[in-house]
Amino acid sequence: MRFSVDWDDGDRDTVDVDLHAVGNLRIEVGGVDVCDNIDAGGGGAAETGRVSRDLPVSVCPLAEGISGMRWRLFGARGKQHRLIRSRGGYAIPDLRIRFDGDEVEVACPPYRYDNPPLAFPNAGTERIDRAEAERALGGFLDAVCERLASRGVTSSCVGIQWASVRESRRNADEAAFCEASGALGLDPYDIADADADLVMRSNDVFDGEPLREFLTGMGRAEAVREALDWVSTVESRPRYHSRIPALEDARETVDTNMPRADAETPWERGYRQARAFRRRLDMASSARFRSVSGLAKRLDAPGFRSAPPIRGVSALVQSGGDTRIHLRETGMPTSRLFAFARAIGDAVANPPAGRSVVNDLHEASRQACGRAFAAEFLAPIDEIDSMSADSLDTDSIAAEFCVSPELVERQVGNADRIAQACAGAR
Repeated sequence: MRFSVDWDDGDRDTVDVDLHAVGNLRIEVGGVDVCDNIDAGGGGAAETGRVSRDLPVSVCPLAEGISGMRWRLFGARGKQHRLIRSRGGYAIPDLRIRFDGDEVEVACPPYRYDNPPLAFPNAGTERIDRAEAERALGGFLDAVCERLASRGVTSSCVGIQWASVRESRRNADEAAFCEASGALGLDPYDIADADADLVMRSNDVFDGEPLREFLTGMGRAEAVREALDWVSTVESRPRYHSRIPALEDARETVDTNMPRADAETPWERGYRQARAFRRRLDMASSARFRSVSGLAKRLDAPGFRSAPPIRGVSALVQSGGDTRIHLRETGMPTSRLFAFARAIGDAVANPPAGRSVVNDLHEASRQACGRAFAAEFLAPIDEIDSMSADSLDTDSIAAEFCVSPELVERQVGNADRIAQACAGAR
């Protein structure tokens, strides 16, 4: 992802700040210039299919949008941010950014405006690390602020916002608070005292990546309060209701046998570690786990009990010394088993954390890893292929594994990805 602007000199005496930052905008995504455009109103370039390389706009609204959403963009997990919402009435491509906690996904599909009648035909996608995304967005904001300063604009919305962000980033604790606030969809510079206290209270329970995923998944302050109270309640239960002894040295063994590959995605890690964990437990791919209690017994936890219901959290995982899983009670056996397997995956396949949650986020790094782990652990693709060769249909296979038919279908659809992720594994 790369931004550049060929500035238009324009009227230096205008009092409209936006007009001091007009130029031809270029944005590259995956090596594709997504700012190429076609007149979609009929006639002219549209008739000949000619693409214009010029996109004269004021980039102030876009820059203000980026600086204003900065803490949400890098604080929230798995949430898509569409920069087109900050176009300020100008026609710009539909650039979308999502951060999963490991990498930043940048996508720009084709887009067409009716007013003005303009189409952006190019599509681009790429996955980049956070540092590269920070450089691209920060470099663009620096360029806009420098442009305004060179035109004598000493006070602008984007300048004030970006200066505040840069100042906060100099203090690790303040930056962590700002990102946690952004994960909850709050502006750290305009936050109510009660919400600020809630963010700090959450930070006392969770830390780092698990904190961001917890807050993003809860979404609302009231839901966070309920979940934190639930954490206190379930952690006061007898240890044998949640302790999983077989997990307590599993991470070290699995990580030793299956070192993390370079540039490995979360789902690749989940698939690989699921197979490694089955081998560690000496479980053949034909082994079935038809209930939470049956799997818990296999993991040396015969006294395991589910926790009370709670909205927004499927399970809480505690690691460090004892490994404990607090699995939310639900009426669906397949859902409970899948959530339990996801929690196991979080404990053995994800980076260590004192506490972490299993929740409904789909694109967040830890959640993606746990889902892939659970799918391959409960319903190994090799066994699904074998059963399919014996003419069993999807519903029958799902019933054998006590998983949903949708999970079996996803495993079949992801067969090549699973094979690629596990290639060469011992």
